[in-house]
Amino acid sequence: MSSYNFKVDLKGIIRLLSDNLYSSDKVFLRELLQNAVDAVDARKKEDPAYMQRAEGEITVIYRQRKDGAELIFADNGVGLTKDEIHSFLSVIGQSSKRGSDTVRSSFIGQFGIGLLSCFLVSNEIKVLTRSVKEEKPWQWIGKSDGSYTITSPKKQMEPGTQVHLMLTGEKYNFFTEQEIIKALSEYGFMLRMPISFDGEMGKKALNGDFIPWRRQFSMADEIMSFGEKLFGESFLDMIPLNGDGIKGYAYISIRHMSTSITVGHKIYLKNMYVTEDGRDLIPKWAFFTRCIVNFDDLTPTASREGFIRNSKLLSARNQIEKSMFDYFLSLSEYDVRKLKHIVLYHNVAIKSLVIENDQIFKLFFPFLTFPTNQGTLTGFQIVNASKRVPVSYCVDLDDFRRLSPLIEGTKSLLVNGGYIYDAGILQKLPQLYKNVKITLFDEHAYENLLSDPPEDFTLQMESFRCLAMQGLERFQCGLSFKSFSPKSLQALFIPGADVVFDDTLKEGSFSGFFENFDFGEQDEESDGKRLYLNCDNYFVQSLRRIRDAKLACTMIQVIYIQALLAGHYELGGQELELMNKSLQQLMEYALLTDDGEDESNGI
Repeated sequence: MSSYNFKVDLKGIIRLLSDNLYSSDKVFLRELLQNAVDAVDARKKEDPAYMQRAEGEITVIYRQRKDGAELIFADNGVGLTKDEIHSFLSVIGQSSKRGSDTVRSSFIGQFGIGLLSCFLVSNEIKVLTRSVKEEKPWQWIGKSDGSYTITSPKKQMEPGTQVHLMLTGEKYNFFTEQEIIKALSEYGFMLRMPISFDGEMGKKALNGDFIPWRRQFSMADEIMSFGEKLFGESFLDMIPLNGDGIKGYAYISIRHMSTSITVGHKIYLKNMYVTEDGRDLIPKWAFFTRCIVNFDDLTPTASREGFIRNSKLLSARNQIEKSMFDYFLSLSEYDVRKLKHIVLYHNVAIKSLVIENDQIFKLFFPFLTFPTNQGTLTGFQIVNASKRVPVSYCVDLDDFRRLSPLIEGTKSLLVNGGYIYDAGILQKLPQLYKNVKITLFDEHAYENLLSDPPEDFTLQMESFRCLAMQGLERFQCGLSFKSFSPKSLQALFIPGADVVFDDTLKEGSFSGFFENFDFGEQDEESDGKRLYLNCDNYFVQSLRRIRDAKLACTMIQVIYIQALLAGHYELGGQELELMNKSLQQLMEYALLTDDGEDESNGI
């Protein structure tokens, strides 16, 4: 049996890195920064006496050249021997960190892959390095065709490593000095060792900013200012995020947010920036927050632009969610005003998640607001009201508009569930609060608001009713007299339980489908369309004087159209035609009366 080795196309691997692994070419800056950090940390373990005398530092140098720009990353870390150069720089994927697995696990970079990312922006990489173990420095030059050379320069250097890159063409035009500073400032914002940049515009420090949780005590306004400077916006409040190897803050946005809006977070691993995508770590319901958080013990993906989904990630997410829940629970006990203020800002957005999670429902429902016939009330007020008066809700905005006048003067509370999410929340309410009674207001519930008129009134109106019924036959609408509030309301139209079914048949899409079904006896009194005339209304009372059949039909048709308009029902072609025709007939009656015709036959 023969044994062979794979032949690796380095340029092909570089294309794969560019197209599939890394989201942007600028990650080479993070990889070089990470290698420098790990090299300094390795020296702290290898040469602790030196680190007692000196501080680890990283210097980035940018210099304009004739055909581009030279970029140099320099650190005073552990450095590499010649054997280590062969083992680590020239073997893709091999870790350059020596020592036990315990030591290696404290680093997140791998020199081989990290250095390989430099080929995304340069065709050649030059590395100058000297190990703390020997006096002799080494120079390694690698090319994108897969070849490399190792030489020993005559010039001496202190232990550490320098990586030299030439930026030319498109990469030079894109990676300007300002762009490099911006990227390095983002990646290295929280690194404890100083990063200095030496460019054409002079020297400047890229990190060393105030990190609140690194102080024994930070004032609340300092923490708020920290977040506002970091994210460039104002916030309502901040939530401390704490857990095993977790430190950070969640800032509650002052902007109106929704689950469809993606916000950028600042998520770090061992103080190195990883990603702005918080979908795997920040709870979905906390979409109205922007978080800065550092993790000590998550496992990065190969690109180090995200985290592997494992038990560590799940545990971290649960701890962040617990921090947020504890914060809101604390507000509900000690600062209700602030909690109401936060929920008011994100009322609709929070409602979108309340339906999905019972724990979130119980936490936020008391502070959510709903429009009612008695003004805007909180969930807490609605629950309290249900203990004293009947509480119902409707699922359509027009239903709420129709019903509100009817229950004026009653003790009933009507909640408008016509807005997005509200009906679903109100429907779920009795499931989570067993002592709360809230019912859906449907067409049958109208009966509770309508009272039967006196018997003598019904007898007086019977003649008009018989004449008027003919005017409603074409609409298959019944006619009844009831007493209801307010008295100024002449009539009330109720579509009935079968209105949706009727509309479906009119569309013709189920033609013949129901022909063989036996629906049993239909109760027109309870399920059909019905026009209720208000016996307490003065105008309705005067209708008993009408004796002319044509006038009675015209009058009831006008009232019918008015009731549809008042109830915000859509008028069809028949109704629009009837409205014009009926008004014309009424005007003709008025003209006849003005000409002196005897009214006794009509009224």
